[in-house]
Amino acid sequence: MEKKPEFKDQSLHFINEITNKAIRERATDIHWEPFITEGQKEFVVRFRIDGVLRDVDKVVKSDPQMDSLTNAIKIMSGLDPTKKRREQDGRFTFTTLSGADVDVRVASMPTIIGEKIVMRIMDRSRYCLSLEELGMDKEFVEVYRSVFTRPEGFVIISGPTGSGKTTTLYSTLQQVYSRQENICTIEDPVECKFVGINQIQVEHEFGMTFVSGLRAIMRQDPDIIAVGEIRDGETARTALQAALAGSMVFSTLHGRDAIHTIIRLLDMEVEPYFISSALTGVLAQRLIRLICKICKGKGCSQCMNTGFKKRTGIFELVVINDKMRDLILHKASADELRAAAGNNIVPFQGSIDKLLKENLTTQQEIDRVFAIE
Repeated sequence: MEKKPEFKDQSLHFINEITNKAIRERATDIHWEPFITEGQKEFVVRFRIDGVLRDVDKVVKSDPQMDSLTNAIKIMSGLDPTKKRREQDGRFTFTTLSGADVDVRVASMPTIIGEKIVMRIMDRSRYCLSLEELGMDKEFVEVYRSVFTRPEGFVIISGPTGSGKTTTLYSTLQQVYSRQENICTIEDPVECKFVGINQIQVEHEFGMTFVSGLRAIMRQDPDIIAVGEIRDGETARTALQAALAGSMVFSTLHGRDAIHTIIRLLDMEVEPYFISSALTGVLAQRLIRLICKICKGKGCSQCMNTGFKKRTGIFELVVINDKMRDLILHKASADELRAAAGNNIVPFQGSIDKLLKENLTTQQEIDRVFAIE
């Protein structure tokens, strides 16, 4: 039997120290990265805070010391430390200094210098937010509620990577949760566990894919179904069929805005009939950094001299109307769909104007976020 590599106590201490620091500073991700600078190997630690990566620690390490750190993280996460030339995914539960348990998702991959590891901090409190806490005002919530409380249909939450789609999906599920409803999800991965909701983890090695999971759920007398992400046409088609069969279906999809999300479904070669018949609404979103209330944007220790602290969501919502359904059948352009939406679309600009008018963010921050597609 092959002996597993050992790691020293100081590696565990360093990992614990960094993880506690990340949680204190509200980081969502910890990046452990090997680099070569001026001919010397370094192991760089970066935190993603409010959507932006920041250097935290730069430690010159020998190969054995770098291996010790990566091995320690991998063993904690249930990964195989002997497999260094393939990507792996795992997770572990971290206990903070205050005694709270936080789930951490881990992904490793090989680079030409060494292994890079990203630890995602799955703080459940981030997913237990009301729609108002996400950044929706009262009027917007009322319109959105008229879409997601229907007995059947398909609602998509769209945006680029890191725009908070999963958080909004979970918040929406909490709004529709009822012991009188059978709620099932298929996710990859399950980012947060909820009591009273049947959650399925995608397991490709066992044949559990988004499509097979959806088909299994459809045989379980579902009222509400959530699909973690639409990644291909077959998954989209199956989700739409579930909606046509009488369930309320929610999912996320990468998209620029609400209208282009519909175009994305058509580009996946999903039959227009399914989209036209089942789609009820598309919610698009972004996360915008807020000006630090302590220093008013000048930069201080509280905001790590960035001038920003915390983020809020801005949203765009389109409610599908009959004219749009007809245009979808004929694979109309984004411009034609937007014109047909009329008053059935609540654009991003309303949220943007409100934030700028109340001096909660800057035009530069708006430009930065919308330049990232």
